[in-house]
Amino acid sequence: MKGELTLLPNLLGKELDTTLWLAPIVHQAVATLDGLIAESHPGGRRYLYKFKTKRPPNDIPIALLPKKVTPADLDFLLEPLLKGEHWGLVSDAGLPSLADPGAELILRAKSKRITIRALPGPSSITAALLLSGLNANRFSFHGYLARERDAHLRNLEERSRADKATQLFIEAPYRNEETLKVALTTLSKTTLLCIATNLTLPNEQVTTQTIRQWQQQPFPALNDQPSVFLLQTPGG
Repeated sequence: MKGELTLLPNLLGKELDTTLWLAPIVHQAVATLDGLIAESHPGGRRYLYKFKTKRPPNDIPIALLPKKVTPADLDFLLEPLLKGEHWGLVSDAGLPSLADPGAELILRAKSKRITIRALPGPSSITAALLLSGLNANRFSFHGYLARERDAHLRNLEERSRADKATQLFIEAPYRNEETLKVALTTLSKTTLLCIATNLTLPNEQVTTQTIRQWQQQPFPALNDQPSVFLLQTPGG
């Protein structure tokens, strides 16, 4: 009998309490794991220590899922599941495969008819969309901005106008301030820009303003603060 791959949610902040932010079904699932596929060893081990596990957390194997994988890598990761074991897939924060690695592994597991179960949990993308006040009925998530930020931002603005939809993207935290500077000189003054920072944490801040309003206020300190950016043109 083949095993099971469970897609596990993770907290958006290391100091948060799993009993408050993750559903009981997540605790039940982790308690049955034979192994964990993680984005990093420290993140995976830290995750296991937050739960009751079937063996001591240090005795539970962790396999890494690189951002770029080959079919051979995927088959190696899935070997224990083909033998009947129950493994979990977890990102360092949020939901696996949503702005994080995981989709290729999930598709490969499906091709091998391995049972896959997704558990609900926090996501910075959905939280930002809900808290922004922008259009949550039509939206697109674009991951990280391209190297040519100004051209990519103009393209997202045009897509928002044409599709009447909110456009979401993220940046490496150390590039947040540079990205905002480019946005303030590239986007139309009437375009709405939301920056959602440190979501679910005590210092959470979600601000939605026009580009003109952003230009008229002190420049925020955003570097090294996990953030989601959202933009919407008037009428979008």
